[in-house]
Amino acid sequence: MKNKKLLSVLLLATMLLSACAKPGEFKVMDAWARPAASGENGAVYFTISNATNTGDTLLSVSTDVASAAEVHMSMMDANGVMSMQMQESIPVPAQQEVIFKPGGLHIMLVELNRDLKIGDTISLTLNFEKAGSITIQAPVKE
Repeated sequence: MKNKKLLSVLLLATMLLSACAKPGEFKVMDAWARPAASGENGAVYFTISNATNTGDTLLSVSTDVASAAEVHMSMMDANGVMSMQMQESIPVPAQQEVIFKPGGLHIMLVELNRDLKIGDTISLTLNFEKAGSITIQAPVKE
């Protein structure tokens, strides 16, 4: 009887320790795209959540709805003039989120090859240094 209790306690302790030691998830969530016309540029937004203990880096993005997909940062200068600068890569620190949102980081879809209408969904593949390729679906909405 004592051996069964001891075995049960050891098994429970092992399960609890393994649950505590397990790193969190690396995921991309809440993706959405703005409506845009064929031939124009579009934009996609999302959140990268890195609940792991290791930092990662977004290296590139690809999609079949545009001739190119580029990571851009929107910024305002001292005179209130907005501009965008292409980013070579985006660090995603361990235990942090990186938010792509209007007026900040975003994916610029260059020369769309079709209209993006509200209700459509587009696919993008995000390429990370450590996590590899992650394909996301982004609904088109206002």
